[in-house]
Amino acid sequence: MKILIPSGIPFAIIAMWALLSKAGAEDFVDLDDLLEMDELLDDDGTLVREGSAAIADPLKGLNLAFFGFNDAVYKNIFQLFTLQYVRVIPKEARKGIGNFFNNLEYPRRLTGSLLQFRFGRASQETGKFLINTTAGMAGFMDATQEFEALQPPKEDIGQAFGTWGFKHGFYFVLPFLGPTSLRDFVGRIGGNYVDPTSEPCTQVDDSTDRMILTAVDTVNDLPDIIDIYNSITGSAIDPYTAVRDGYAQLRAVQVAE
Repeated sequence: MKILIPSGIPFAIIAMWALLSKAGAEDFVDLDDLLEMDELLDDDGTLVREGSAAIADPLKGLNLAFFGFNDAVYKNIFQLFTLQYVRVIPKEARKGIGNFFNNLEYPRRLTGSLLQFRFGRASQETGKFLINTTAGMAGFMDATQEFEALQPPKEDIGQAFGTWGFKHGFYFVLPFLGPTSLRDFVGRIGGNYVDPTSEPCTQVDDSTDRMILTAVDTVNDLPDIIDIYNSITGSAIDPYTAVRDGYAQLRAVQVAE
């Protein structure tokens, strides 16, 4: 079978995105978060529910520049790459890869639950991890998807900071990685210390292996990420505001859960 290799420029940029995400803030563009954000926005990019959670945007000029850069990269480079990726990798294989990396994020979710003293959710996460790691063939199969009791809301350290009373601080957009806030950025860095594939955590010793794991995780989610991103921004009156307000509302909902 002939394997289609992505051209040098898209591959280099995607590799750079993977490296940037390991540098301090992995998985800013999270597939599940984008799905939830899409549900919070109308077709024109306005919030479904009025009274959105406010977020300070003192760096709006710079943020707009980075948002425009990201938008161009997502739509003109990443989208072309994903067309090749979905031709080569079957849907079921992509689903299995996604399940595997979702299972690896168990320590992040567990830490987020424990920091909020949500011990019930922590036990649910642990049960889900153990079953998927064993019966689910190292996590490639989601053996718990039919068990509602083992589907807790996804927690993270940024959410824990929110439940402790910390506000966002301010909103900013990172090149390639997308929207975040000061609070959530710090939370993401903290999450790297419990992530088994991350630089501060020594469970994967070789830096090349860590980069490969991150690149595979990043690339595997790209087709769905691009589709949902286009859904959010495609018909929005003001795409920048839609993403910013959607992000703030999403995090408010997650903290309140």
